[in-house]
Amino acid sequence: MEIPVKKNEEYIVDIIDNGFQGEGIAKIENYTIFVDGAIKGEKVKILILKTTISHGFAKIIEIIEMSSSRRDTDCSTYKRCGGCNLRHIEYKKTLEIKQEIVQNLVNKTLNKKRQVENILGMENPFFYRNKAQYPVGKDKNGKAVVRSFRK
Repeated sequence: MEIPVKKNEEYIVDIIDNGFQGEGIAKIENYTIFVDGAIKGEKVKILILKTTISHGFAKIIEIIEMSSSRRDTDCSTYKRCGGCNLRHIEYKKTLEIKQEIVQNLVNKTLNKKRQVENILGMENPFFYRNKAQYPVGKDKNGKAVVRSFRK
């Protein structure tokens, strides 16, 4: 299979869905491209950053048609931090995206499909951090360990 896009090339795409991490999903000749920061329904000019046999990764160069759900971020470290990957989308829409992600994951392998309960939002969804990373490895004896950050 020939990959229909090339690294470091620009393309104009329609964002047809949002992925598990909130990234936009586009298709070029049935080839999937994950676009950081894009929202379903937008038309964007992208730069291809990486390609694999099955999919590619891109960044937005220009938003041609903007989603009505797009918001200016209110956090100066949003793009660098990684603590919240949907801050550029209005909160109500992020709940819908998360609902769809959970629904798709639940029904992915089930024969009898289930309806997931609606996600409950917060009155004030700001000023907290819900990301935690715990490096896991093995010690010199092969025992599983979790790195502690306490001193």
